[in-house]
Amino acid sequence: MLAATVASASLAIGADTGDLPFFVHSADLFTGAWADAYADPDLQIGPLQLVLLALADAVAGALSISTFTLLAFAIPVFVCGLLLLVLRRLVPDRPGVLVAAGLAAVVLGIPSSAYVDGHLAQAVVPLLWLLAALYARDGRTLAAGAIVGASAGFEVWGMLGAVVLLLAPRLRDAAAGVVAQVAVAAALFAPFALAGDVRMFDYHWVVNGDTVLSLFVVPGTAFTWWMRLAQGAAALAVGAALAWPLRRTLHAVWLAPLVVVAVRLALDPVRYPWYWLALETLVLVGAVELVTSERFRRLRQPERLSSSSARAPALHARRP
Repeated sequence: MLAATVASASLAIGADTGDLPFFVHSADLFTGAWADAYADPDLQIGPLQLVLLALADAVAGALSISTFTLLAFAIPVFVCGLLLLVLRRLVPDRPGVLVAAGLAAVVLGIPSSAYVDGHLAQAVVPLLWLLAALYARDGRTLAAGAIVGASAGFEVWGMLGAVVLLLAPRLRDAAAGVVAQVAVAAALFAPFALAGDVRMFDYHWVVNGDTVLSLFVVPGTAFTWWMRLAQGAAALAVGAALAWPLRRTLHAVWLAPLVVVAVRLALDPVRYPWYWLALETLVLVGAVELVTSERFRRLRQPERLSSSSARAPALHARRP
């Protein structure tokens, strides 16, 4: 899978990467200007992504290569590794499934799209939610909350991953996870808020006429961060309504994040092509979990099970 990812990444060198050049230019964190990174409202990525881009820029400079050549390989490999980490925890001891799922991800273009689209958070954030969901199911809610908080360090909508904390064994464990999530997210933004001017929340979008939201809001209306909060609250409410009754099943690990992302996109004022990457990532992981589930195996072998049941009484009758 890693070899296929590297091979596909080599084809993306020199591609138009959308907003990525702007993000790299904004990731000037190793000079005295780091505190003003968020003085520009157009910058809508989180501090953790900024730090990773700044490190990549520094490494590329030390190696005397283009930052984007390095990122063309680093971003897909990072997404690939994170996907493998999630799948190994979700379907352990199934190497064949891991290989098939990994190659499917490469064919779908998930790792390479994270670079070409210029918004790696669209793949990384859902994968971090899935990892957090698996930790929450095991009762490790502080770690789960910290992972969700870290996802907000890529893009702020990562905070919506709080829905997976409902998969914890007890509600008070989930509450502890939320505290950890808020603490980590706040710690990531605190240096910029204390030392500089954070104006990212001054940014507003414009409702496009080709969105579902335009059926309820006049196209051309300014969509502010207050509206983003309402959008996020609606996505969280629907996701929580699904996660809570299904919290004992493994399906909830990917179904709850999938519903949150779907509702968020349905209520979004714009339709950017990279938004689909989050849905594709979650659908792929969900398909792997369904195919390897016990119920699916029973559906595939009904004749074998029924014939085994039919032979059992006859064998029992011939015993002395």
